[in-house]
Amino acid sequence: MEQDRIPCRRCLLNEMSPEGYFRSIYEYIESIPAEDKTPDSEYRRRLELCKECPSLLNGLCRECGCFVEVRAAKRRQRCPAVRARWEALS
Repeated sequence: MEQDRIPCRRCLLNEMSPEGYFRSIYEYIESIPAEDKTPDSEYRRRLELCKECPSLLNGLCRECGCFVEVRAAKRRQRCPAVRARWEALS
C-alpha cells in the first residue's frame, strides 16, 4: 500500500511528491532571473552531488536548512557542507 511506504530520506522534493505538493518551490526556482540562475547541466550536477550527501534529508540540507533544489538553482551559491563541492560560478 502507498501509505505503508517508508519516506525517502535521500530524495529531492520532486521525487518525494510528484503530484506537485511542492509546486511553489519550483515556481520560485522558475522565477529566478536568468543571470542569477545556474545553467541546467550544472544544476543537475549539483543535485546529483546532493543526493550522495549524508546531509540530505527529505529534500532539505541538514547543514543549512535550505531546500537543496533552491540552493542548487542559484548560480553563486556554494555547498554548505563541503565548500569545494560546488565551485561558485562567476
